[in-house]
Amino acid sequence: MNAKSITGKTPSDIQKALEESQPDGQDFKPTLAIILISNMDDAESLRSIFGKQGIAIFGVTAPQKFSEDGISEDDILVMLLDIKPDYFKIVLNDYQGSSAYEAGYNAGISGKNAFANPGFIISPLDFRVSNDELIRGLTDATGNDIMIAGGVSGDPADFSGVVFTNSVSSTGGLLALIIDQDKVSLCGLAVSGWKPVGTTKTITKSGGSWVFTIDNEPAMKVIQRYLGDEMLISNSKATGLPPSPDLGYPLQFERASGNAIAKPALFFNPADQSIMIAGGVKEGDHFRFSLPPDFDVIDKVVETTRISKEKEMPDADALLVFSCVGRLGTFGPLISTEIEGLASTWGKPMIGYFSLGEFGKLDEGRCEFQGTTVSWVALKEK
Repeated sequence: MNAKSITGKTPSDIQKALEESQPDGQDFKPTLAIILISNMDDAESLRSIFGKQGIAIFGVTAPQKFSEDGISEDDILVMLLDIKPDYFKIVLNDYQGSSAYEAGYNAGISGKNAFANPGFIISPLDFRVSNDELIRGLTDATGNDIMIAGGVSGDPADFSGVVFTNSVSSTGGLLALIIDQDKVSLCGLAVSGWKPVGTTKTITKSGGSWVFTIDNEPAMKVIQRYLGDEMLISNSKATGLPPSPDLGYPLQFERASGNAIAKPALFFNPADQSIMIAGGVKEGDHFRFSLPPDFDVIDKVVETTRISKEKEMPDADALLVFSCVGRLGTFGPLISTEIEGLASTWGKPMIGYFSLGEFGKLDEGRCEFQGTTVSWVALKEK
């Protein structure tokens, strides 16, 4: 399987780059395009361009995106792959009239019906739904050991966006690229790198994603005591914690394996002193705060790919990366070090975006929804 990355400011630029990517005499005929757009209005034009070429589309809204050539803002970024059409399937399950659980479950059933050993690369859109429920539906349909990687798409400014295929688009739904793992190997992991600090805290009252008390104290008071008053903002759009530094100080929730899962605080409600956590939480959950990040965080992420290359996948055809937008806010221009490190591991075409929540396995357990992490997946045709 071969892969190429192309970019352009407009759909017309992409059409020209697409034509130039297939010069006469070269055996490269793409069958799949992973498309990242900033402007939702570009989706229809791109559907026409790639549809006429018979190229399947996995399209998402991601204003801040990157490839092996670095960060690309405002551009349209596309990865072209010549993977055999029989080796993959794309489904888009709209949330309208159904729950996140149902969308995930139906995607899982589609995968099982298509392949004996499916793997999933997902990009849901709509922060209002429970991504924990989405994963529960997907794993209920396919099993807890299933390979899942991906990131929540959308504009971090207002969470708007569109996900689209050749035939359908949605402003709120689950887009899934389903891979036949008997034909294409998938190797991936989700890693945060943040180090825990302080004593263990306990969620003592919660409802869904909202936490009301921590250690029987108002949740907002506990968070504010750690982060400081200057970390909290209030504006006309929302009241809460900004992408930096709040996402730079995720809460590390304890898991049975001992490998903590990072979940950032997103918003607070001064009326009842509650806070909203990315992903669901339960009463009785335990967590610790995080130290300010340093370069060890970046090194740990890159090291996971190098270990996987040595132990699992010596060579890869392409790399997909979903990095939390909070990492961009925390590291600023230095995030390029992480992107360059990931791209250099296999030295093959890479595409990725800064996401609003990530999906992946932290260890040998089931896939989970988390934040402030990097979820990466390498593909290799067998």
